[in-house]
Amino acid sequence: MADAVMTLLVESLCQLITEKVKLIGGAKDELDNLLQVINTLKAFLQDNDQQESNSNSWKTFVKNIRTQAHKADDVIDKFVLEAKLHEEKNIWKKTLSFGRHIKRVNNLAKGIKDICEKVKVIRQENPQVLQPRPMLNLPRRLAREPQATFLEVRNIVGFTTESNEVMERLVGGTEEVECIPIVGMTGLGKTTLARKVWSDSQITAIFSKIIWVSVGQSNELEDIFFVILKSSTGPNQEFRLTGENELAKVIASFGTEQHRCLIVLDDVWASELVDFFKNVLPENKKRHRILMTTRRRDLASCASERPYHLKFLTGEDSFRLLEKRVFDNGRCQNDLVELGKSIANKCGGLPLALVVIARALKVIQNVYEWKRIENNFWQYVVRENDTTSCWKIVEASYESLSSEMKTCFLYCLAFPKGYDIPVQMLIRLWMAEGLIESSPINFSSSEDKADNYLMEFENLDLVIVSREITGSIKRVKCNEMFYEFYKMEVTKESVFQELRLTPDFPSINDPDTSRRLHIESCDLPDFISRISSAEHVRSFLCFSSEDLDQQTNLSSHVDIQLIRKAFPLLRVLKIESINIPSLKNLNLLFHLRYISISGNFKELPAFFSKFWSLQSIIVNTSQPTLNIKANIWNMPKLTHLKTNKPSKLPLPSTQKGKGSSSLLQTLSKISPETCNKAVLGQASNSLKKLSIQGKIEDSLQTNSDRFSTFEGFQTLEKFECLENLKLVSDVPCHTNDFQFPKALFRFLLKLKKLTLSKTMFDWKDATKLGQLECLEVLKLKTDAFTGKSWNPEKGDFRKLQVLWIHSNDLHTWEASGSHFPKLRVLVLECPKLESVPAELSQFQQQS
Repeated sequence: MADAVMTLLVESLCQLITEKVKLIGGAKDELDNLLQVINTLKAFLQDNDQQESNSNSWKTFVKNIRTQAHKADDVIDKFVLEAKLHEEKNIWKKTLSFGRHIKRVNNLAKGIKDICEKVKVIRQENPQVLQPRPMLNLPRRLAREPQATFLEVRNIVGFTTESNEVMERLVGGTEEVECIPIVGMTGLGKTTLARKVWSDSQITAIFSKIIWVSVGQSNELEDIFFVILKSSTGPNQEFRLTGENELAKVIASFGTEQHRCLIVLDDVWASELVDFFKNVLPENKKRHRILMTTRRRDLASCASERPYHLKFLTGEDSFRLLEKRVFDNGRCQNDLVELGKSIANKCGGLPLALVVIARALKVIQNVYEWKRIENNFWQYVVRENDTTSCWKIVEASYESLSSEMKTCFLYCLAFPKGYDIPVQMLIRLWMAEGLIESSPINFSSSEDKADNYLMEFENLDLVIVSREITGSIKRVKCNEMFYEFYKMEVTKESVFQELRLTPDFPSINDPDTSRRLHIESCDLPDFISRISSAEHVRSFLCFSSEDLDQQTNLSSHVDIQLIRKAFPLLRVLKIESINIPSLKNLNLLFHLRYISISGNFKELPAFFSKFWSLQSIIVNTSQPTLNIKANIWNMPKLTHLKTNKPSKLPLPSTQKGKGSSSLLQTLSKISPETCNKAVLGQASNSLKKLSIQGKIEDSLQTNSDRFSTFEGFQTLEKFECLENLKLVSDVPCHTNDFQFPKALFRFLLKLKKLTLSKTMFDWKDATKLGQLECLEVLKLKTDAFTGKSWNPEKGDFRKLQVLWIHSNDLHTWEASGSHFPKLRVLVLECPKLESVPAELSQFQQQS
């Protein structure tokens, strides 16, 4: 967590020193010095966090460094707020307050100097932590011997079918070396299944050489090989090996013409190990096999085209296993059956959780004690540092993450349990919080990094993702099975503080643990009335856990400006689950990076232009349109503007030095009448997602005073970044006298998704869409085209995966599979359509 704090601090310092040097005046030298110190410590933390994460001295050192980084962050942000207010004064007021401003600059310099001195003292008092370590002395995770396997589930329910299927693949298959991966969530019984297969008489009869090694997170081949040799040689046999090649020769000797070899690799974390064994075992057509267990889906897919995915136990099997473990193969008492089934269901089909909770249930078998265990389920299933609970095996997935990835994952738990988090919102929040790089110039690389993080979380079953049909991640949800366990990590790492209104209201005054606050919307009005000043708070997030779409209206006597007064240094304000009465009281939140709000707003005020760090604006209004008064084109960090109703955009500034292209990635939704040549020209070099809603028909009209929407497209030299375009008419158009806009395929070179609704173009023009070479998703909804037939041309739509058509007129559609070679989903809402070609009907789905 400390290096995440420092990442944001470094970003703020660089911005101050390079872009806003006038604000800091005489404090520049001190800030330069602090930047150097913070950069050095940040690099040191990143290099050493994985090796030192379990050391108490290291944890104390990191906590002290984080505290000083927070203090520096507070001192700088508070000064910038005061300097911005001074900068906005007229010349007369500036003159009068000049002395006070100089004093503030001097105080800033002194405060930064004091912090640097404290960091120096911390480093001097911790020489053992800061000493460079030889690589040979770094702690290593060694391979384990078979008897050290973490979980051995006796009397397991099921696995008969599973073991038979795995054995069939081990015995059958090709004559060459093959790997059969067993993959599944931690605690699902992968090791138990492998043990069952490994010890089966059919396997021991067929394979004359069977070797088991529990790998774990070891990356030392030599350690693993020695474990293998120790388990496969006689107790008195001596062997002397001089390097990896010699070890490989010994392993290869297991698979001779006389021996058929089976190597079981339990709990694999790296593909290199499996690749090594595939290369070492001889290709002598003896059907040598490698059986591996892994929790990583990506490794399983690399090892085999057909990984064996282990499934969760059914509700019935879960209760049967619980019953066997509690009552030693006997039957559950009648008065405990319902409670037992309820507790079994809480285990989510996970054998490990069932075995652990069974130990607690077995001690005292009465209704009162079982009810108490049910109410405190997670205290029994996951007990920290208790290797008989689920803690150790669950911790392994979390501990395999880098420090930055851990923080990003734990941030997901700021959302209520069961919350489907839109992935684009999550990524933008990560950027705004400084958890990953947030530079608009490197926005794509930041998104790629975030996507890689999410795929890693999915690989380890930390989250469950839902995907677009094209494969991209759409939403992400924390795995509910171990949600409470990771919530303990959230508290320990001070990622955010969850506020719940109780008679003993939790304090938010600790600058190290209360920098991010999370509250349910139903508690917000009461919280605001009791709020205290806390300048250190940087994020305020409000959710509704019961009905995520329901909004709570603030009563008239509650003033939203209390949030601004209590948290003047806010960077993230996410309160769209409530309606706020006015935006005017947010005018001094200069440090905002992300804002998501709802209310009866007519406009986005001009003062938003002053928020120099703002990256994302999400506004939901009950008005039919939203007038954007803020000059979004000159906001240096703004990449995302999203409104639920069409917004009217301002014209770009014509002032000298103010006309540079914006860095906007998303414009959704905007009104057609403001989507002209000047507006589109500002966004053409960066825009990825564009949604236009309103009177599309009017925007097709051109005159001497105004460029149309599509003429705006046509007059551009290029529009090469746009990937997602949505055009929605509020009322059906009647544009039969106008040609379909050629710009849609002349300049949209990278367009992947196109949605048209109520535009009512002629079906004969729909064929032109096939010239969009990158198009993957095409949604023609609510009479986007009119006419009775559509005859797409062959050779077009080469990459189209999703086709959605809603038309009340379409009678015939002459298309075949060759027209859409990549098609995966076809949705047709065409009541008059006579038939669908047979080769396309296999893709047809309901809307």
